[in-house]
Amino acid sequence: MAKRSSSSMEVLLGLLAIESMSGYDLGVSIRASVGHIWNESYGQIYPNLKKLAAGGFVTSKTEKQKGKPDRRIYSITKKGNERLKQWLAIPPQPEIARNELLLKLFFGAQSSPEILIGFVERMMESEGAVLRELTRLGHEEIAQNAHYPGAPYWKMAAHFGQMELQAHLRWAEETLGELRKIARKQRSEVEVRKEKKHASR
Repeated sequence: MAKRSSSSMEVLLGLLAIESMSGYDLGVSIRASVGHIWNESYGQIYPNLKKLAAGGFVTSKTEKQKGKPDRRIYSITKKGNERLKQWLAIPPQPEIARNELLLKLFFGAQSSPEILIGFVERMMESEGAVLRELTRLGHEEIAQNAHYPGAPYWKMAAHFGQMELQAHLRWAEETLGELRKIARKQRSEVEVRKEKKHASR
């Protein structure tokens, strides 16, 4: 059985199995394809490409460009394909949930509902933007690349992301409703206390 890894190198191998690319192209491809479920920075990509090359999992060649700096293009080797297949056969590692918004919401009684409302509204804006991009990805990018054998699988992964984000947005709408009720109740209680204090003078 193949040893478990952080999966960072396997992401690169998976993309290079589709087509040969430069380190820069890999970063662009990650953002345009698996970026909604897995992120790698250029600070991770280049050192990992170096390790993969040292291990014989990828090869590289210099590509001349007219009027531009030369590019180093990486290709997956037979050994790299074997490593990718072994990794794909291992059950996925369980996720460790870390959600600071939910953590702050859990301790919300020590904060104010107005602050939490702002957090949830910002989450709705950012995740709504990601959902729109995923929807576009499914309708345009994947459809345009339907000739690739991997296209049906890309669509499945994108659809999961869409459904998960839709659930997040529904939760956010319900949570905003609850937080606004709490905020109204607190404001009403403050007004009552003010009126009682005024009447006692």
